[in-house]
Amino acid sequence: MNAINNGIFHSAQEAIAFACNYSSQQYAMSPMAKLLQGPSRGSGRGLVGLDGAGQAGMVFAELARIDYWQLAALVTGRLPHSERCDCQRACCRGWRLNPMFEEAVNQLADHVALTLTPVPPVKEFRIAVIMKYFGEKADPLDTAKHLGIPKNAAERHITNIRRTIRELEKNGITALSARLDEIGMLVRAT
Repeated sequence: MNAINNGIFHSAQEAIAFACNYSSQQYAMSPMAKLLQGPSRGSGRGLVGLDGAGQAGMVFAELARIDYWQLAALVTGRLPHSERCDCQRACCRGWRLNPMFEEAVNQLADHVALTLTPVPPVKEFRIAVIMKYFGEKADPLDTAKHLGIPKNAAERHITNIRRTIRELEKNGITALSARLDEIGMLVRAT
């Protein structure tokens, strides 16, 4: 039989997702919403209220210890991509990009321009590639065509940008996993 370490999260990915989504889960529910929700089924790990806030803060503190660009790649993929918009205009149909997600994508697009040679062209193209990488409805080849970037060149740049972001994520998750394991936040069988 395997003994289990008393960590809280099963993986670094789970810890990041929890921390990134914790604040958006904390809005007060009306009494009617509580009744309709039915009986509460928690994870059994005590990640609610101040305990949950503390755990999210601890995860962010450990994220802050890894390379900034690794952190940016890890968090960008786990941030909510959009949020409700109540402007009542047809432009957004009730949803808009989460400003934090949008800023993270912009920063990664700038970083890619500084690290890759040859530099992938126009920032709009780099943003489309990164948005698509993180699951948004973007078409980098369409953007490239619109900007006059030849298809073969666009495909090469797409491959290089994706590889760069994937490497940042891989190296970041390795560093964060080691750190979370070291401080006892990860559950592990022994």
